[in-house]
Amino acid sequence: MIHSSSDLTESSLQHVDVCIIGAGAAGITLACEFDGCGLNVILLEAGGFSVNVASADYGGTATDPHPDPTQYRRSAFGGTTSLWGGRCVALDPIDFERRDYVCESGWPIRYADVAQYYPRALEYCDAGKFDFSIAGSLAKPSPTIGGFDGNRGIVTEHIERYSLPTDFGKRYRKRIAQSPNVTAVLYARCIKLHKRAGDDAIESVELVDRAGRTRRLASRIIVLATGGIEVPRLMMNSDPEGRGLGNRNDLLGRFYSCHFENTSGRLASNGAAVAFDFEKTTDGIYCRRQLRLSENAQRQHRLLNMAFRLHFPEYSDSNHRSSVMSAIYLAKSVLPPEYRMILQHGKPSNASAPALPHVRNVVTGLPQLIRFSCDWLFRIKFARRKIPYTLVPNADGSFPLEFNSEQTPMASNRVSITQEIDRHGLRRVHLAWRLCQNDVDSAYRGFIAMRDAINTGSPARLEVDEEKLRDRISHSPPLGGHHIGTARMASTARSGVVGPDCAVFGLPNLYIASSAVFPTSGHANPTLTIVALALRLAERIKTDFAGVK
Repeated sequence: MIHSSSDLTESSLQHVDVCIIGAGAAGITLACEFDGCGLNVILLEAGGFSVNVASADYGGTATDPHPDPTQYRRSAFGGTTSLWGGRCVALDPIDFERRDYVCESGWPIRYADVAQYYPRALEYCDAGKFDFSIAGSLAKPSPTIGGFDGNRGIVTEHIERYSLPTDFGKRYRKRIAQSPNVTAVLYARCIKLHKRAGDDAIESVELVDRAGRTRRLASRIIVLATGGIEVPRLMMNSDPEGRGLGNRNDLLGRFYSCHFENTSGRLASNGAAVAFDFEKTTDGIYCRRQLRLSENAQRQHRLLNMAFRLHFPEYSDSNHRSSVMSAIYLAKSVLPPEYRMILQHGKPSNASAPALPHVRNVVTGLPQLIRFSCDWLFRIKFARRKIPYTLVPNADGSFPLEFNSEQTPMASNRVSITQEIDRHGLRRVHLAWRLCQNDVDSAYRGFIAMRDAINTGSPARLEVDEEKLRDRISHSPPLGGHHIGTARMASTARSGVVGPDCAVFGLPNLYIASSAVFPTSGHANPTLTIVALALRLAERIKTDFAGVK
């Protein structure tokens, strides 16, 4: 069932077994898993079916170069999956290890504890089977770089899979609407969690309905399924002293991480065939190749986990001689700011770049632009499974190299609340984020290891300006909106906010289903693992509380 908050009756707000706050990928996955299980479940969503209140609810401040808190966040049924690019990548076994060269690393659960849920998580995401290898996913794979099959710790066999992209709100709306025991409530913004007097448990959820009325919902179990910024914000706003629920050791909001990305170097193919474009797997999923460093190489070189991809040229540089890229550059003002940064390799757009060379590219390359436009209509606009994004190679056959890296967890990187309040009286957030020296050094060594391996083992040549590389890396922005680690999972409350079962320490009926619980991020986009952890949590709750009536 799906209702508006204005239709809630007082009786519907009582005797709830499970209250899920947030209808994004995690919240909707949980709701679908509880469908038909016999528990009385309510899914609260602050928005409606369309996005219209993100800026009003998510305002705040951030240290440069972190985007302001309104970017990459959406208040709507489906959450940020409404703007998700669809990239699905699993974490690696090494991501769960305690690594002596990565401070605060190590998960309190094993890789296998999460990996067993990846196959079903991929089904929820419409991203095919749990296989991220070239050999197991492509029918007749060619080498990623002709003549280079990987050596000296470089692995060329990995792919990243892409969802439709799947908007969870649209994909699972009918299932939730028809559920006999799960009720989704729209325009119901949770503004506070109330502890039971004299007890270490959450008694009720305070929400604001569509008419602006404050209501109370009593529930046996509460699951926070909001993002890595909103989880600590709500928990901090719920504590009259401002420290935050479950914040026994001043860890809530700390260890905030984003993947840092950038583009550097130039791969000259020198006649070798290069797998640059999107490919279709044997189960019909779009995928792209990755270049990775093996786990042994990571340990040997003391590297954070990272992945490399061949990239398209900067769209503002008319020397790419692409009518498509020039047309995108000329139309840049209509693109969301987060996508402009990606097209510009993580740098601010060069507004002073002259337009005339781009106009010349468009005119001289009009046939290419027409072909692309037709292709765009049938493979992106009208296709159910869309090609993820535009890949246009450089005219000279060279490729910039893009990297996406894990970030070192640091307590000084954090989400805190300020004195400024929003329209519902919640204190807004401030995001403190920076790279540390270990981040820069690791990415630098990774680039050099990649260069040495490719230049030794293939006809291609990776050119890297070593003198400028560190500075380039040090100015990498946190792209992608991956808000991670602010309520980290640990074995004890001395080291984290939630335990291995994702229950908040000291509040056993409050769970968190979010990338906020990740102790480390790996290089993988978090959505697939968020869904896998939601599946794991649903199984735990159903096992422990299926008898609650």
